Amino acid sequence: MSLFRNSIVHFGSWAAFGVSIIWAVVDPGFEPVVGLFLGAAGIAANFDDFPLFKKPRKLSPEERIALRDKWRPTFKDYFLKLARDKRRTDVIVRDVARLDVYPEVDEKETGISSWFRVGFLGSYDSGVLLGLRWTYLVQHGDVWREDDHEQPGSIKVMVVAEVPFEAIESFNADGDDYYRQPHIFCHFEYEGSPYRRRYYGEERQVFPDSPYFYAALAEVPKPTWIDRLKWRWTKRK
Repeated sequence: MSLFRNSIVHFGSWAAFGVSIIWAVVDPGFEPVVGLFLGAAGIAANFDDFPLFKKPRKLSPEERIALRDKWRPTFKDYFLKLARDKRRTDVIVRDVARLDVYPEVDEKETGISSWFRVGFLGSYDSGVLLGLRWTYLVQHGDVWREDDHEQPGSIKVMVVAEVPFEAIESFNADGDDYYRQPHIFCHFEYEGSPYRRRYYGEERQVFPDSPYFYAALAEVPKPTWIDRLKWRWTKRK
């Protein structure tokens, strides 16, 4: 059932349930009981598909450990190989729930795309680091604020995203006929994205010729509840 039809059925079921309760209080009888039963059945049948109630995958601790042990050496070795060769690369991040959209782009689509190209910055203990874009931070007292252009006192930073290993389904280091960059197939289960955390990172090196790392200066503000609700309405089908 489509999201639109499912939402109509769900709201209609709630309305029928509520009206039947009032009906049963005002005029007890067999008919309002039937209405209560049908309303409850409609709610229960569509509960999991209603966009407000969608939940991320539930992984057991054992499953999370297994996925981390599976992907940690893969991405660590890949990043070390890039560092030895003094190369950087972009990756194509793809949503496993919308595989068939690739390589097309839906211009009318809202929210995060089903696939996109970002920088691969390396890995950390429980995931990979992606570089989303460059921007600038200006410090106002104890608060860092983003500015899209350079100004006196600003710091150039990368918006860094952490993708946990348990959100990764597959990794194709060779790319395909459309894009030769590596492809990372992810579950977009963190408010419509694969990112568990985003922060502003300043590019640094421990010593010359060492791999770059990105020191966290501030967290990227999380989407508002309105933004999250919009994503659930447009993406949970």
